[in-house]
This record gives sequence, structure tokens and C-alpha cells, in this order.
Amino acid sequence: MKSVIYFMVLFLGSAYADMAGECAMVGFYLEMACTPVPAADNSTLCPDAFDCPDLRISPDPNTCYYKGASYKTGSPFPQSVIKNPCTMNCGCSTDYKGVPQFTCAAVDCVDAEGFGDCILTHEVDACCSTGTVCGKDAIASLKTCEVDGVIYKEGQIIEPANTRKTCVCTAQWNGRYDDPTSCRDLDCAVEIHFQDMIFSKCAPVFFANQMGCPVSFVCPTEKTKVIRGLNARGVTAQCFYGNMTVNVGDQVTVEEKCTKCVCDVPPYVSCTLKNSCDD
Repeated sequence: MKSVIYFMVLFLGSAYADMAGECAMVGFYLEMACTPVPAADNSTLCPDAFDCPDLRISPDPNTCYYKGASYKTGSPFPQSVIKNPCTMNCGCSTDYKGVPQFTCAAVDCVDAEGFGDCILTHEVDACCSTGTVCGKDAIASLKTCEVDGVIYKEGQIIEPANTRKTCVCTAQWNGRYDDPTSCRDLDCAVEIHFQDMIFSKCAPVFFANQMGCPVSFVCPTEKTKVIRGLNARGVTAQCFYGNMTVNVGDQVTVEEKCTKCVCDVPPYVSCTLKNSCDD
């Protein structure tokens, strides 16, 4: 019986990982090792909520946390556990307030998208470009990949629609996003860059949709209010926003006029930064 349950957990985890580019907040939660709570009708569609280890932890003032594991200040942090190639040489330290945080080496890519008769080329596990191809004939001889109706040259970065993948066009491109030689999962390293915000139960802010990386977090203030909404899905799980408990469908007010924050997929309130908004 245990083996059957274990298989089902693996199956659901894989299914949700595949939906990370289609379901709001799935990629955000899976990156933090949160466990999906299936929809009330037991379907394998977008989960209703998640159970997150960070919310079960009473933070130690001398400890950093990543994917449920703890790292004391001053202790080494293995690069192998980080799936973001632009987040390197991290360690746990304390800031000027004595708050534990991850500090990482700054990766400064001076790349431009292209210049003159040259294009930059990339490798799937590299943060910055790794080469250059110059000259019309040389560029014309490169293999091409067509994704979402766009033609890419060999070595160019591809961000397929409705996925949490970053790919590179290769000579062996087979059109499959699960090929590790061409694609990798998008990893935002949110716990590394926003640990204090996560433990404070602040809300991640996304640009346009909630499938990419959060651009910032917004925390409650004394002026924050809850605007009651409709819980159309009948979700019993609730969101936490600071010390507040918010029902699914409820909005919370924030000072940023172009940002809308709502409890949609607990346990975190999530916010969307609009392309434009009324004054």
C-alpha cells in the first residue's frame, strides 16, 4: 500500500511540475519544496493550495533555510542544490540588523542581444553568453529552431510559452522541453533572495502573470485592509498575509496603485503588477 501512495505522490508531483507554466503559483511553490493539495474534485488540474515547509519552521535567528534544509551562518552552501546559474557562491550570513540572509556573488553579464553582423550564443546551464558568431555567411549556416512561430538560430535563448523552461536552440534540437541538453527549469531562487519576506508572510509580486519569477514582495502595513471576495472554488485553505488570515477570493489593499493582491492559491497572497493602470 505504501508503494502505491508513494507512486501517486511522484505522479502528482510530476504532473504539477509539467503544469508550472500553465497554473498560477505552481512554479513558485514547487521551487520552495511545497507540497500540492489537489483540487477538491481530485482532478490533476491546477492544485487548490500548497503546504509549505517554510511556514512550519520557527526561524532560528542564526540560520538560513532553503527547500526545507537549514544552514547556519558562516556555513558553506553547496552550489549543487541551486538550479539558477546566475546565483553563485552563496553563503549564510547576517545583515546589519542581525537578520540571517543568503549572500551570493554578483554575476554581471555585459552581453548585448546582438551587435553588427554578430549574434551571441549560449549554453543551457550558463548564466551569460558563452560565444559569438559573426558574419552573414556564418550566421546563415547555423541550425535553426522554430518555437511558438519564431525562428531561433543555434545558440540563441528560447523561452517557450506556457512553460517554466529556459531553452537554447541546438543543432540536435528535437522540440522537446524535457531534454536536459537543450532546456532547464526556470529557477527564481526566491528563498535565497527573499528569505525575510517569505518568513514574514509577505506577498510575491509578479509582472503580467504568476508563472514567471516574482519581481518583488509587498508586506502588510497598518493601512492594509481586506476586501471580501467570492470563493467560487470552495477552497477551505486560507492565505497568510503577515499576521492576517485571508480567505480565497479576498483582496488585500497595497499602496502601489498598479498592483492587485489576492488570496488565490494558499498559503501566500499573490500580487500582479499590471502593464498599465488608471491614475
